[in-house]
This record gives sequence, C-alpha cells and structure tokens, in this order.
Amino acid sequence: MKLSKELKAGVIALLAIVGFVLLFQFMKGRSLFTTDNIFYAKYDNVEGLAQSSAVSINGLKVGQVDKIIPRTAKDGKISFVVKITVDDKFEFSKNSTLEIFEPGLMSGKEMRVNLMYGGQTAKDGDTLQGAFKLGTLGSLSSQVGPVKDQLQTVLHRVDSLMANANQLVDGQNRAEIKALLANLNKTVSALQTTAGSVNSLVGHNDPKLQQVLDDASLTMKSGKVTLDKYGNLAESIDTKKLNATIANLDVTVGKLNQVIAGVDNGQGSLGKLMKDEQLYNNLNAASTNLNSLIEDMKANPKRYINFSVFGKNNKD
Repeated sequence: MKLSKELKAGVIALLAIVGFVLLFQFMKGRSLFTTDNIFYAKYDNVEGLAQSSAVSINGLKVGQVDKIIPRTAKDGKISFVVKITVDDKFEFSKNSTLEIFEPGLMSGKEMRVNLMYGGQTAKDGDTLQGAFKLGTLGSLSSQVGPVKDQLQTVLHRVDSLMANANQLVDGQNRAEIKALLANLNKTVSALQTTAGSVNSLVGHNDPKLQQVLDDASLTMKSGKVTLDKYGNLAESIDTKKLNATIANLDVTVGKLNQVIAGVDNGQGSLGKLMKDEQLYNNLNAASTNLNSLIEDMKANPKRYINFSVFGKNNKD
C-alpha cells in the first residue's frame, strides 16, 4: 500500500510536534511517563529562585519549580506564589514546609521539602507553609551590615575626638606637655636610682637580714613550743579534781564568812573583846598595871624577894 505524499507529510509533521513536546518537557526536567502532584507556597522574597529550579526531599530531587506567580495586595504589598510539581510516589505531611535555600556559593536557589511528621497527608493542589533561608553570602551580609554601621559610628567619633584633640593641643599646651613628659622622665630616672640603691643596700646587708630572719624564725619556733607545753598542761589538768577543789574552797570561804560575821555580831571571846568596850578597858588597864609591876620588879627586886645568907631580913 502506497501512502500519498500528503499523508506522509502529515505523519512527519505529527511526529515532529510530538518530538518537540517531548524535547521541551525533557529540557524542563519533566518526565512524560510519571504523574506529578502540584503544591503551592507563598513568599515575600524569591530572590535567586527560577522556574525549573530543583525541588528535593532529603537531598533527592523529586520535582521542580513550575511557576512563580506575583500577587499584589490591596495595600500595595507584593508577594509571590510558587507552584511546584512533586513526583506522586512521595507522600508527606501537610505540616511540612517548602523552603527556598542556597545549596552552594556558586549555585542558584533551590527548594526542598522539610518533612514534618504527624497530621494529614498533603494532597495534590494543597498550599504548604513557605520558608526562606539566607545563603552563606546573604547571612554574612546580614551580619556584616550592623557591624559596618557600628564601625562607621566609631570612626566618626574617633574623627571628632582627633579634631577636638588638635584644637586642644595648641602651641602653649604642646610646650607644657613636653615639660610634663620631661619631668616624668626625671621622676622615672629617680625611681630607678632609688631602686638601685635599695637593691645595693639589701645586697650589702643580706647576711644581717638573713640573721634577723633566722632569729625571728627561732623565736616563732620557741613560742610554738611554749604554746604546745601550755596546751599539754591544760590537757593534763583533771577537770573533776579541779572542780572538787573549787567546791571545797567555796565551803571554806563560806565558813570563814560565818566566823567573821559571828565576830562582828559579838559572838565568842574574840567577838566580846571587839564589841564589849568595858571588857576591853579592863583588859587594857590590867595590862598597864602588869607592865608597871614588871618595871618596878626590875628596878627594885629586893622589895619582892627576901634573901639573906645569915638569915637577916632587911626591910626598906
């Protein structure tokens, strides 16, 4: 059977169209032999993200970015809805997030599904929570920015300080500062000289100082020995015997107080002697007479003793 030229041309054109479609889909990264699920996520910033950017789960490519749709709100704020396709063989929770990230310094932005477990399974056409992670350069820029601002502020203050210092340090002040520095150098030199003298003095008197230190050490050792002896003496004292002795002393003192009280009240011979004035006067008079008698006996013994060899009595 022969085909007409028109039929051949139609078949060739149809094959060309099918081939073009297959090539186009292949270049976009899609496969015509698998079905995909479509998901959406909303972002305020999609910098670096492009259509056909890869979508991965745990590092494995499972889909791609299909469209980036800009949306303008009533207040004029612009946001972006990203449409992605994911191989329907992969199922995950609706609580999972779609994150835009930068896999490397030289590569563009990609998207990944951050898996969250629990909840309902995401279905075709669901909108997931979007997330955006700064890349290495973006993170450095965000950190360097505040530091740069602070550094500029510090430099501005330093410039102001230097300007004020230049205004302050005029010709007269410079001369005074030079004089002050010169005096300071002299003071330092004097201190160095004094330190040298002290070192020399210590060096010459080192034996004497050592002897003083040795004597002090011996004194401290002797004091320690003395303290140890007193400590041993205190430990050797029998507390019970000491308490008994103190108790006996208290009893003796009590009895002595009773005797003194009795004497003070005129009890006993000693008490009567101290309290009876007439008895005291009689004893005093008797003592005086006795002394007079003794003195007279010493002066005139013959009056009181009669002694004669021949038996003759002489009376005066």
